[in-house]
Amino acid sequence: MVVLPVSGNFLASTALGLALMILSALPSDAIRYLRPMFNDMESNVTAYVGDSAVLECSVRNLGTKSVIWKRKSEKHALTIGDFVFTSDNSYSVEHADRSQIWALVIKNVQKEHAGDYECQISTKEDLNRTVSLTVLDANSQTPAPTLRPQALLPAVKLGGADFVEKGNPITLSCNATGKVMTPDDIDWFKDGIKIKNSASNTIQITKHRMPVTRTLVSTLRIKHSNMSDAGTYICRSTDLKVKGIYVSVLNSESTQIKRGTDGEKINGGSELRKTSDFSGQCTIQVLPLHVLLFFYCVAYVMSNVH
Repeated sequence: MVVLPVSGNFLASTALGLALMILSALPSDAIRYLRPMFNDMESNVTAYVGDSAVLECSVRNLGTKSVIWKRKSEKHALTIGDFVFTSDNSYSVEHADRSQIWALVIKNVQKEHAGDYECQISTKEDLNRTVSLTVLDANSQTPAPTLRPQALLPAVKLGGADFVEKGNPITLSCNATGKVMTPDDIDWFKDGIKIKNSASNTIQITKHRMPVTRTLVSTLRIKHSNMSDAGTYICRSTDLKVKGIYVSVLNSESTQIKRGTDGEKINGGSELRKTSDFSGQCTIQVLPLHVLLFFYCVAYVMSNVH
């Protein structure tokens, strides 16, 4: 029997080929896939007559599946993916590339649009979420008019301290408001490099949504600042709106000046001697004895002359 030498690369390629053959022979449903899941989203939306109502549905791991919007009281779909399947021109769907949010937008909303809407995922499983829409008269005072969506312009606002002392935390807050729907995400950068949450929680990034105002709020917190944390911080929303701020880190230890108890500057500065006390009283100097005798003789002579 002749035994041929077999290389490691040959064995690896053969094993890979066999694995691919086995996988291709299996039925498609036997291959495990990531199941679509709903993210947290607002389940109650309020709009005024004549405004635009935005109902958001956020889904991760959607893959090749589609998001379907329908009224819960009706069987036919309003939208499937990016397509609208209704003759009512009030309805449309908004979805940004690589975004997990599929928003049902109802323009010029009327009282008859109020009710329960269902966001479904086109899978064999029963995956759906319900969003309730309440429509109020235009002259209604509840909720407050300042929360009316059409009065809010798309913008990104960044706030925080311009400088901190070394060792103190750096806290920055970024508010991103979308034109039609809440921005999908906010990214943080320092000097052009993306910032992520640290495993030790020394850097924390938190986010929460405010659907009524179409705003996503993200907070960046660095627990203990170092000198290297000084720089330009930028927050960027998914619609590529950005804001920046320069943060300075002060080394308070290097700016302190130590002084001695006699009023002298110690740390490398000019030496200051005290020539009088702070009450304004001059120091009395003791004169030599022969000088005192001279003045005494002069005074005695002058007194006898007169």
